[in-house]
Amino acid sequence: MLLACAPLAPAMAQVAEILDTTATARIVKDARGEVEVPLEPHRIVALHNMFSEALVAMGLAPVGAVARVNGMPGQLQDALKDTQPVGDQSAPDFEAILGLEPDLILAQADKIGDNYELLSAIAPTLLLDEPEGPWREWLHGLGEALGHAEQADAAIAAYDARAAEVKAEVTALHPNETVLLLRVREKDIRVYGGSRRSGPVLYQDLGLTPHPLVPLEVEHETVSNEIIPQLTADHIFLMVEDEAKMSGIEATALWQGLPAVKAGHVYRVDIQPWNQSTGPISFGRIVEDVADHMGKAD
Repeated sequence: MLLACAPLAPAMAQVAEILDTTATARIVKDARGEVEVPLEPHRIVALHNMFSEALVAMGLAPVGAVARVNGMPGQLQDALKDTQPVGDQSAPDFEAILGLEPDLILAQADKIGDNYELLSAIAPTLLLDEPEGPWREWLHGLGEALGHAEQADAAIAAYDARAAEVKAEVTALHPNETVLLLRVREKDIRVYGGSRRSGPVLYQDLGLTPHPLVPLEVEHETVSNEIIPQLTADHIFLMVEDEAKMSGIEATALWQGLPAVKAGHVYRVDIQPWNQSTGPISFGRIVEDVADHMGKAD
């Protein structure tokens, strides 16, 4: 029995667009209007994982970045070792941001709310929401705004080349075998869809076959324990946030009877790259996880 469905958010057409260039700045159109971005920003503060990831992909580690409860994203920890935390994504530390003396702040328009004026008083603030689908265009646009379009395009090309390699390997080894991404939380169980983050990587870039329960047009659907017998995918990727709950599920005959469980095709994965950021580094980790688990014969 399906309990709830997360609606598909409209695709954000907020790719940064350069309107003009002066001797010291690029005039960039963003989600709010126009902002003057320094020609060569060196001290950038990132107020979402996706901005930190984009900067790292372009060879520009931020001087400050927000973190989640469990710290900086694991896939970015080495690159962000000298980056100062400035609160978390839901509550940035404005005093810490001010103390870093940034020359540019990157933030989400739909998260920053009434704090835009405060941030823009500290430094020019570029507002871009997370792209729902066209992340390549989004990253290229940000690269252009920062004067690093070539580096952004190189990161995209490297990701696409590796994804194509893994797609060919997995398709040859597991033709038409179905895949499903499951998340076990304290509050609920979710089957993840095809609309954002890991979904397009799995079902578009890697060409994997979604199990019929995969909601391709939405981010995820919340399901009850009653649906466990219907999780008949050949391969299940699993994000676990509540180990006690997962242990209870694993002890049931319903779970033990699933095809993927019996075949040893249930793969635990790290939620940080799979569901907490957007870009070629996180998505590259997903590709490598698929390669590790499905890129070889049983």
